[in-house]
Amino acid sequence: FDTYLPQFEEAMVQGNATGVMCSYNGINGRPLCANDYFLNQILRKKWNRPDAHVTTDCGAVANLRGPPVYAPDGESASAWAMNNGSDVEMGSTFWTRYLVGAVHRNLTTESTVDAAFRRSYLPHFRAG
Repeated sequence: FDTYLPQFEEAMVQGNATGVMCSYNGINGRPLCANDYFLNQILRKKWNRPDAHVTTDCGAVANLRGPPVYAPDGESASAWAMNNGSDVEMGSTFWTRYLVGAVHRNLTTESTVDAAFRRSYLPHFRAG
C-alpha cells in the first residue's frame, strides 16, 4: 500500500483522472479486477471518485475462472467482476456472452449493469 497506492491516489485526486485499468494481480486472494476494497472502497469512496470508470485488462474476467477465484462458470466470473467494481471488459467476450445470464440468475442486477454503463460513458458525454 505504502509503495504504489500514493501515486495512484495523486493521479486520481490531484490529476483528476476519469478512470483506471485494473491489473491481473491480486491482494489477499482477490484479483484487482474483482476487488471491492480497491475499486469501490478506496477508488470510489475514500478518494471521492464515485464516477471513476474501471476497465479490465485483457482476459481478466476469464481469468476469474482459474486460481485463486475458481468461478464455476462464465456468468459467475462476469458477475463477480462487475459486482466488485469493474465497468468495462477489454479483450474478451465474457460479458457479451454471459452477463445477461448472470442477471437472469440473480448473480448481478440490472441496476449494477446500468451503473457500470453510466460510469463508462460519462467521460464521453463530459468531453462533448
